[in-house]
Parts: sequence; structure tokens; C-alpha cells
Amino acid sequence: MRSNKELFDLTGQVAIVTGGAYGLGYQLAHSLGEAGANLVIAARKVDRCKESAANLERELGIKALPARLDLTIPDEIDALVELVQKEYGKVDILVNNSGVVTYGRNEWEHSLENWRMILDTNLTGLWLMCQKFGSMMVRQNYGRIINVSSLTGMVGVPTSTISAPAYNASKAAVMGLTRDLAVKWAKKGVTVNALVPGWFNSDMVEEFQSNEHLQKVFATINKYYIPVGRFGANDELKTALMFLAAPGSTYVTGISLIVDGGYYAQ
Repeated sequence: MRSNKELFDLTGQVAIVTGGAYGLGYQLAHSLGEAGANLVIAARKVDRCKESAANLERELGIKALPARLDLTIPDEIDALVELVQKEYGKVDILVNNSGVVTYGRNEWEHSLENWRMILDTNLTGLWLMCQKFGSMMVRQNYGRIINVSSLTGMVGVPTSTISAPAYNASKAAVMGLTRDLAVKWAKKGVTVNALVPGWFNSDMVEEFQSNEHLQKVFATINKYYIPVGRFGANDELKTALMFLAAPGSTYVTGISLIVDGGYYAQ
């Protein structure tokens, strides 16, 4: 029987974290690095990737590779595959964390252009990452894919709260894709799971804090909808991620692990 240390030890593994340069993505990358994994920090803003990678290397003593990645550009995904193969020769963990959202006052004002942009990033780009890096994992007979979804992909959200139908639809689809790939690759040593955050103090939320309406919405959610009475802190996804990414989670695949302060239990 392996010890807990062995079950959660990522020393020598290679982990890709999309959107890992800041916010919750950085916390997730930091968690993997703490456990010994070498990292690839991929996002659209390459300067922030370089800064975050340097910080992780200095603080944790691991290798962290910055990379430019726009999930709506397939050639950039292919370039990332080539970079990872050249620098590391393998990939053990893929955390599909990147995502975009647009809010509106109601569902009638969401344009087709925004719908396509969100689906292209949150779903199509995520699928291409799973396809490209999942094939590497299947060949090496080992891998952990963690797709970051959202609680809003599991519940309806009133227009009076936040109107983001494309985002919610994309996150629901991510969980469906996760289950399908989990079944397809179960005998290949590759687990595929979804990490489902509820309301967190992320950069995405902070971006809208200057909006008076949304400030009232967030206060109402805290008071009436989250049993623990607050948004999640920026380090409260780390343990859930580590469970799904760990070598010891071999028998866990196809699940959506909800971290939401009790919201979905009501």
C-alpha cells in the first residue's frame, strides 16, 4: 500500500495549466508546483506568463515554462504541443482552466459574435487541448485531465442575477465532454474529470466589482444562496485539484467535483 505522500507526489511530472498566469489559474499551478510538478503556464498575455513562471521557479524550485496560447487559434495549440514535446518530451497533467465570459442585462442582447467567441474558447479550444494532449497521454498510458467548468453549467441563473447564457452553456458542455472522454480513455490509464467551482473571488469576478448592480447581486448571493455565507477564497480549489491530479486518483474518472460552499446542495 502506498503512503499518502506517494499518492500525492508529483515530482518529475509535467503539468500544463491554461490561464495559469494569474488568479485562480495561478493558484492551481502553484499547487501542482508545490507537489513537485514542472509546469507550462499558457495564456494569451505572454508577458504575464513569463512573470508568473519566473515567480514559480524562484519560489518552488521547479521548472516553469511560459507559453503564448489563444484557444481560438488552433495553430497556437499545435505550437504548444511542439513546445512541450521539445522541452519536456511528455505531459502528465492538463488543467484546462482558461475561459471567457460576457455579461448582459438580458438574454436578448447577446450577439451571435459573442456566443461564438465564448464557445470557441471555452469549449472548442478546450476540446482541441484534450484531443492533442490526450493523445500523448494515451500513448504513454498515463495522464490526468482536469477541465475547469462552473456551477452555472449545472443550474439555471435568473436574468435578474447575471445573464451569461453562452458561458453557462459552454460550461455545461464541458462536463458532458469530460464524461465522454473519461469513458473513452478509461482503459488507457488516462482519467478525465471536471473541477466545478461555485462563486470565487477570481479575477473574472473582480473585473465587475465596479458595477453597482453586480455588487448588489454578489452581496445577495453571499447572503441567501451560499450556505457558508461567502465566496470561495483563492486557495480553496487547490486541494480539490490535487485530488484529481494525484497519482492515487486512478479509480476516479468522469466526475464533476463541485467546490461551492454548499450552493448546489440546496
